Amino acid sequence: MYGFLIFLFSYLTSFNWQYITATPYQNCKLLPSSPQWPSIAQWQALNESTSGRLLAPSPLCTACHLPFNNVSCAAVGAQWANSSWHAENPWSADYNDNSCLPDSTASCSALGYPAYVVEAHGASDVQAALNFARRTGVRLIVKGTGHDFSSRSSGPGSLSIWTHHIRGVNVTRKDPRAMAYGGVASVEIAAGMQWKDVYATAISHNLTVVGGGDPNVGIGGWILGGGHSPVSSRYGMGADQVLEMEVVTADGEYRVVNETSHSDLFWALRGGGGSTYAVLLSVTVIAYERLPTIGYRFSYDTVADSDTFWSLAAYFHQQLSRLSDAGAMGYYYVVPAAPSSNNSSDNIGTISGFWLFPEKTLKEVGDIMSPMENYMLSSPPWAEDTITGDKKVVEWTDFLTEFSQNEPQTVGFDVRLGSWLLDETALSRPLETLKTQLRKSTPPPWELLGHLVAGKGVQNATVPGGSNAVSPHWRNAYSHVVIPRKLSFLDTAAKTAMTTSLRTEANPALMDLAPESGAYANEADPTISGNWQRIFFGNNYPRLLALKEKWDPEGVFWCKSCVGQELWEVVDGPDEEDRSEWGVGQIGGRICRK
Repeated sequence: MYGFLIFLFSYLTSFNWQYITATPYQNCKLLPSSPQWPSIAQWQALNESTSGRLLAPSPLCTACHLPFNNVSCAAVGAQWANSSWHAENPWSADYNDNSCLPDSTASCSALGYPAYVVEAHGASDVQAALNFARRTGVRLIVKGTGHDFSSRSSGPGSLSIWTHHIRGVNVTRKDPRAMAYGGVASVEIAAGMQWKDVYATAISHNLTVVGGGDPNVGIGGWILGGGHSPVSSRYGMGADQVLEMEVVTADGEYRVVNETSHSDLFWALRGGGGSTYAVLLSVTVIAYERLPTIGYRFSYDTVADSDTFWSLAAYFHQQLSRLSDAGAMGYYYVVPAAPSSNNSSDNIGTISGFWLFPEKTLKEVGDIMSPMENYMLSSPPWAEDTITGDKKVVEWTDFLTEFSQNEPQTVGFDVRLGSWLLDETALSRPLETLKTQLRKSTPPPWELLGHLVAGKGVQNATVPGGSNAVSPHWRNAYSHVVIPRKLSFLDTAAKTAMTTSLRTEANPALMDLAPESGAYANEADPTISGNWQRIFFGNNYPRLLALKEKWDPEGVFWCKSCVGQELWEVVDGPDEEDRSEWGVGQIGGRICRK
C-alpha cells in the first residue's frame, strides 16, 4: 500500500497546476503544488488511521482515452447518466463533472477531482479526515451521492470525505419526541442513505416521511440545506422534521445535537447549508401515518411561444396560491416550445404537471380544479389561440408507495440553475406583468420547472426547538421556480455566455416579481447577482455567520455561496473562466483567508 500511495502521489503532482502557482499566498488552503503539501508519510498515516480507506482518483472514463478500450468505454458511457452509478463512485459527480468524459475526443485527467478521498464507514473515519484537514490546511469537501447542482461536493486537489458507506435506517414506533410534534414514529437515517432506501423502510412500516422528490437524492446536503419534498406543503420542510443529529464538527469532535444539546448548532444545521459546520453521520426525523392521496396529472396546450401561451402561463401562476391553500401540492413544467404528441412537426406550448391532494375526495378535488380549468378552456379574453386540456385522476391508498416508484432523474451533464421563491405578492401581480417576466425568464428552447411545495405547511410548521435556519423566504413562498440551463461540455465561451445571460437577464426577471424574496441555495446559481447572503439565508445570516465563527473558527469547511464564504477569496483561477466561477465545483483556484 505504501508504494501504491507513493505512485499515486507522484501521479497527482505531475499534473499541470501552473495557473495557481504563480504567486505565494499565506493562509491559503493547500493544493498538491504547494510546498507545504503533506508528505507521503502523512498521507500513509491517514490511510492507516482509516483502516486503509484512503483512495486516490482514478477517472471513471480512462477506458475512453489512451489506451482506448471500446468495450469498457461503452460500458461507462451507458452508465454516465445513472445517478446510482455516480453515487457508488468516490470522486465523480452527477453534474458538471467534465474532467474526464466518456468521449475519446475530450481530454482526460484527474485535475478536477479531489487529491484523495476517505471512504468513511463511521465516525472515526470522519474524525481522522477532519483532523488531518484542519492540521495540514488541505481543502476539505464532503460527498454523499454527488447529487449537487451547485457542485459543492467537488473540489480540485482537496481531501474528500465520502459518506456513502455510512449506512442504516432504523424506525422507532411511538417515539415520544416525534409524537410531541404530530408524528407516530421516528426514523434514524445514516448519512450514506438515499431517499429510495428510506422510502422502502417507511413503506414496510406503513409510514410517511418527508423526503426528496428524486429517490436517488442523498440525505446529507438535502436536509442540511432545508430540503423540499412533494409533501412539504402538508408537513413542512425536511429540516423541520429533524429531532436529532449525529455529527463530527470542525474540531474533530463527535457530537449529538438536538433541542437540549448544542442547541445553537442544532438550529444552524437545519437549513444553514451543508459543508459549513459539521459532517453529518445520521439524522433522526419525524414520521407520520400512511397518507391516502388523490393524484391529478394535467396538461394545458396551445400555440408554441405565443402571446396566448404566455398569458396562460401567467394566469396559471395567479392560481397557485389558491390551489395550494386548498390542498394541492406537486410539480409543474412550463415549456414554451415542446414537441407535439400528435406526430406533427410543429411545436406546442404546454404547461403540464402532477398535483397531489392528500386526504381529499374526488369531488373535493374536482371542486378545487374546475373553476380554473373551466375558465382557461372556455376562450378567456386574453386567449387569441385555442387552449386544450387533458387530465388523469387516480386514487392512491398510500402516497409514498406510489411516489417511490418514480424513476430517478438522468444526470451526467453540465447544468446551471437559476431559481427564485415566489410569494403571494409575486403570484398576484397583474397578468401582463407576470406574462412579461415569465417570458423573459424562459425563452425557447428552455423550460421552467415549478415546485408547489411551500404554502401553509411550510409557513405554519411546528419546528422542534421552536425554530431553525431554513431561509425565511421559504416561510413566505408558494412556488419554488427553477430555470435550468444545460451547458455544452468543454465549451468555455458558450458556458460564459449562457451563465452570464442567466445571471443578468433570466434570473433577474423572476427576482423582479418578488424583490424581497430569495432563492433556495441547494438549487440556485452559486454566482447569483446581488447580496447572496440575503438571497440564500435572509435575516438568518448574521446569526449563521456568528455560529460559523464559533464552530469552525479556522474555516475547515468552505464552499461557494456558503456561510462564511466572504471570509476567504479565490485567487489564481484559470484565465479562461470568468472570475465569478473560480472555486465552483471542478473549476480551480487557490482559496485564501482575507
